[in-house]
Amino acid sequence: MKKQVISQANDWSQWTPELKEALKDSTNNTQVGEKMVYENSEFRVWSIHLPAGQSLPFHKHANRYFWTAMNVGKSRSYYNDGSVVDTEYEIGDTKYFGDLNGENFFIHNLENIGDTMLIYTTVEFLN
Repeated sequence: MKKQVISQANDWSQWTPELKEALKDSTNNTQVGEKMVYENSEFRVWSIHLPAGQSLPFHKHANRYFWTAMNVGKSRSYYNDGSVVDTEYEIGDTKYFGDLNGENFFIHNLENIGDTMLIYTTVEFLN
């Protein structure tokens, strides 16, 4: 996985008014994937199949989770601290976020800026 920071935290210069408004409207959106494929009392499994040029709306991550890329691709995410990051994925790339909770969370969107389908599996831990 290769990351490129397009803008640092607190640099809102890359943000359109529409993106800022979408972020403001998303503080309660906890749907962290496109489709929930399994849920029990301990975790949820989400799938994402995002065609080139499409995006997932801003959503809040307040639970520990990990994602795994199931396909190569490239994304851009805008984060609630103002930062913007591009990421290139290889099959099997995985990232774990182990310190998230109700007070330590982040909000971001996911844009497919590549020419392949972005496919992820995300597992969100509930306790």
